[in-house]
Amino acid sequence: MPLTKEEYQRIYSLVDAQEDLEVYAGKMRLPRGVLEAVLTLKIIRRVKGSYHHLEKRSGELLQMWESGRSIADIARAVGFPPVLVARFLLSAMGFSRRKVKKLALGLESSGNPRLDAELLEAQRADFVFSREAHEKQRLRGMLGEEITREWLESKGAVFTSEDCMDRSHKTPDFLVSGLRVLGMPVAWVESKAVFADEEEHRLYMKKQLTHYLRCFGPGVVVYWYGYVDSLLGRSSELIILDYTFFSHPRIEVLLNGSIKGAEDGR
Repeated sequence: MPLTKEEYQRIYSLVDAQEDLEVYAGKMRLPRGVLEAVLTLKIIRRVKGSYHHLEKRSGELLQMWESGRSIADIARAVGFPPVLVARFLLSAMGFSRRKVKKLALGLESSGNPRLDAELLEAQRADFVFSREAHEKQRLRGMLGEEITREWLESKGAVFTSEDCMDRSHKTPDFLVSGLRVLGMPVAWVESKAVFADEEEHRLYMKKQLTHYLRCFGPGVVVYWYGYVDSLLGRSSELIILDYTFFSHPRIEVLLNGSIKGAEDGR
């Protein structure tokens, strides 16, 4: 079931750090993954709003680091993800753009033991922009698509997945025939391992979903980690679903489990 706008706004305001996830998941009786998806959305928007302002302060951040403060400490002080703070610092140190990317992701050594140790610490502390976080999100997306594929098979639908389509055009994850969802015939299904509020849904409508509706007809978008109920009824040709619609043994892994463990043990 979708969240009401009031429920969503309460989560958005209360959950402000990774430590809050377990606490409020229990209090609100929601899967941890739903709260994590909302927090990720919140952090990304915070970054978008202040990225360029903080980038202009790179010299000041470097002075803080040279005075002995760690990258993690500076990140806490300015309220910004540690991996991105590390990138600002590395740029201010004079590293090339390519080198900054490699160092910030922990793929190369800077030659400075203190810096290398703090870059590793930043990777461990950042659950949105670290290399591990990017990999986990990729695996969440893959798992969502796998569950969708198995659901389509269980329904006897004929479908073509995106990897078999013409990549020169925008295509949904699955083009389908012979499928009715909530009583409506649908021609496509798109899987999104995110939570969608009004702003997020508007973005996906602009980037993808409106095109799919125009080119292929009625369809389904699955926001695996939930959505706000104000999205319902906006289009008579678009069905919006979340994890509560499906019954699958791996949904619990998607919502609360170790994604890496799930994939490794498959």
